[in-house]
Amino acid sequence: MSYFLNFLVCISMASYSLAQSTDTAKAPSGYLYKVDNAIPGQTVYICGERPFNANGNLAGSGNLGAQTQQLFENIKTSLATVGMTLKDITQIKYFVKGETETSLVSNLDSQQLKSVQSTYLTIPPKIVDMKNVGQTVRNDVLIEIEVIAIK
Repeated sequence: MSYFLNFLVCISMASYSLAQSTDTAKAPSGYLYKVDNAIPGQTVYICGERPFNANGNLAGSGNLGAQTQQLFENIKTSLATVGMTLKDITQIKYFVKGETETSLVSNLDSQQLKSVQSTYLTIPPKIVDMKNVGQTVRNDVLIEIEVIAIK
């Protein structure tokens, strides 16, 4: 399945989930896709992960570092549900709220992301991408993340 098609599936799942009931959000807030934890080499996609804690509250309002820490905690929880760890991550894509989608992620933001990432991942994934987005799901959400992991 192509990366683009996987992305579309993640977006579709996000849209479907948002259309469901308005029950209290539980961490993790992202969407796990294509999971069969009994198969070695199985690829797991976590899409649309957002910095909400287990109570559904935004972590670190206005603080990119704190929101990024919450993202990694949520990802760790998601991966554990399928018998995986952060060591299984092969690709990370950060979507950082910026002035415009065409502007680059600032050096300060990039340094913050790398600093938090290094506390969770002793060996960085082969692919790490940072992209500015003009808006996120809410005005106070500064970052969203997409992760690919292989068992």
